[in-house]
Amino acid sequence: MRRALLVLALLLIATPAIAADYVPRTKNEIAFAAILKEHQNYNARLQKVAAPLLKANAKYCPRTRRDIGMTVHTLSDYQPSLQPFAEVLIGANDRLSIRTIREGSPAEVAGLKEGDSIIGIGGSYMPSGFTVQRFFDLATKTAFKGEEAELKILRGEQRLDIVVRPETICDYPANVFFNEKANGHTDGEQIIITSELMKTVPDDVNLALILAHELAHAIKGHQRKEKSLELKADRMALVMMSRANYDIDRAISYWRDAAHPHADYQSSSKTHPSISERYKNFRAEQLRITKAVTAGKTLSFN
Repeated sequence: MRRALLVLALLLIATPAIAADYVPRTKNEIAFAAILKEHQNYNARLQKVAAPLLKANAKYCPRTRRDIGMTVHTLSDYQPSLQPFAEVLIGANDRLSIRTIREGSPAEVAGLKEGDSIIGIGGSYMPSGFTVQRFFDLATKTAFKGEEAELKILRGEQRLDIVVRPETICDYPANVFFNEKANGHTDGEQIIITSELMKTVPDDVNLALILAHELAHAIKGHQRKEKSLELKADRMALVMMSRANYDIDRAISYWRDAAHPHADYQSSSKTHPSISERYKNFRAEQLRITKAVTAGKTLSFN
């Protein structure tokens, strides 16, 4: 049972909200609804923490995109065996609709809501069917180039024209992956944070440090695991956090005092620096950043 539910959760990487009027009845539905809710909360938190980093460091990222802070879906995005769950639990249907909206995003500011159906964007009509997701991706690339873009929305029986103001962010999305091991990594395309790591890192500033570390690896295209590259990613992470107005002293202090599940491994690893090496590296970089900020200099990667 638990294995089956975890498999279902894995297939819903960016989980939308459960339909507000749905009441789960069977044991399977209750358990699955709970996993969806848990995954939704993880993703909402992750997107909120990642957003300042992705926005503040956009000019330093080799890959960027125009973004309004929402995700969309249709019923065809889900495997046939999951479509009944997707339709009942999360309101997916044949029409393109909003599944998640990031807190504080341009989408939220403009008044968009989860569950809104998108029927047009930038003058382009959104068809229904399995091709609409690709059509939407192409339409947004054009529509989001300017300072403003108009979305035509169907909310219940009401048709609305909503103007959004896209922003440029790093194109390295952060996603939650259900796994019982606390870990974060990047494949160069996205940043993946496990559900166990989300549980064990309750502090958002420290979560930002982990995200920034993986973002550094993605930006630099680090393929090998070497101590020097890990220390470089730590230094870059503090710079990116500073640009995003995160409290790096709090992050370093929390990191020093936190339980490190991989501490024994890192102490003997040939590819990763020890906890003490990383702490010294953090403090040295913090001093360099403080001096640069005090002197009014633009922060650069060391």
